[in-house]
Amino acid sequence: MLADASVVILALPAIYREYNAEVADVAWVVTAFNLAIALAAVPAARLATRRPAGQVCAVGLVLFAAASAACALAPSLAFLIGARAVQGIGGAAAVCAALELLPALAGGERRAVRVWAAAGIAGAAVGPAVGGLLTQLISWQSIFVVQIPLALIPALVVFSRGAPVVATRAGLPHIAANLALGLLSAGLAAVFFLLVLLLVEGWRMPPISAALVVTVMPLAALISAPFERRVASPRTRAAAGTLLGTGGVAALGLLPGAGWAWTLAPQLLVGAGLALSLGALTEAAVAGRSAAAIHGGVTIAARHAGVVLGLVLLTPVFVSDLDRQRGRATQKGAELVLDARIDALTKIDLASRIASDIRRRPGRLPNIHDAFASVDASERERAQLRILERRLNEQLDRAATSSFERSFLFAAVLAALALIPIALTRRVEL
Repeated sequence: MLADASVVILALPAIYREYNAEVADVAWVVTAFNLAIALAAVPAARLATRRPAGQVCAVGLVLFAAASAACALAPSLAFLIGARAVQGIGGAAAVCAALELLPALAGGERRAVRVWAAAGIAGAAVGPAVGGLLTQLISWQSIFVVQIPLALIPALVVFSRGAPVVATRAGLPHIAANLALGLLSAGLAAVFFLLVLLLVEGWRMPPISAALVVTVMPLAALISAPFERRVASPRTRAAAGTLLGTGGVAALGLLPGAGWAWTLAPQLLVGAGLALSLGALTEAAVAGRSAAAIHGGVTIAARHAGVVLGLVLLTPVFVSDLDRQRGRATQKGAELVLDARIDALTKIDLASRIASDIRRRPGRLPNIHDAFASVDASERERAQLRILERRLNEQLDRAATSSFERSFLFAAVLAALALIPIALTRRVEL
């Protein structure tokens, strides 16, 4: 469940190519899943405190598995989005009920909360690599097929665990911690979505290569997590992590050039920021509070609502900038083709093929390699065509990088806003 929000991101380019959809439409494959979790988390958590938690978790896992099968067989994008929403509902039930089961297995409530938070980071670390590998070697549908046994097997194990709990009135949620979690998620979680599109669609990287690049961020969080408790107080950890994450996201919006290597240092900052801030805020929101599952549900709802907020706000910005940069790149590309040292008929043939690709891929930067590979040209012209293709790709790389600048900077502002609830609280546990 915890890896699913990131595992599907590497498949998004393949999904919108298969359904011939716009980027803004395919973003709902991620948004629907997170929105469903945000809406279902608290009701699912309350159910887990009134019924045997093992049964609630098992039912959630079975529902998740059934929805995964529906995703793999989706005949249309709308069907896929609907199935993803059902996945989110099942995932919310499974994850919230798991928090009710964990204290007995982990040896205490506080340790259970830490394990629960660490599992989220670990899932995010594994997700991109698995998604990229499956998408390139098999298909994007295989991502959902693999999830079916991964959900059903644990369902058999947990079904008999957890006795019914006498319903108790849960205390008020930690508003400051949950608000900060939501704002952080709005800024930082959206980075996965934006960075994957930049790497795969903007800079034309294969899904496996892009998966390795974006895994740097959650792996940095995973490696940093054991050291986060050495910082003096939860509030200090939360503030320091937010500043690191905000700086990393802002750096992605100010890249000095096109190329995956420029993204590594910013990703390390974001990953370390996630380890510091999410761990501290999650513990503040859940640990030591009665009905931990309910407060865990509130925390899950806040985090996933933040992801939805980030995607809803950032996608239109990105799409608008992409359209503008696409127009500029097309104009500059036409100038480069006209100035190239190739025959007029070859220029016309090449321009026609590139224009045809642009019409087939509305709202996206063109992939010019196939046009160059298929154009009818003499051996003398091939050397000039290779030079022209390289210059056009450099222009497209610059356009792609520019298309994401405002979105990354906007995401950094959203993450930075989390400092406000962190600073305003006077509670000692935060």
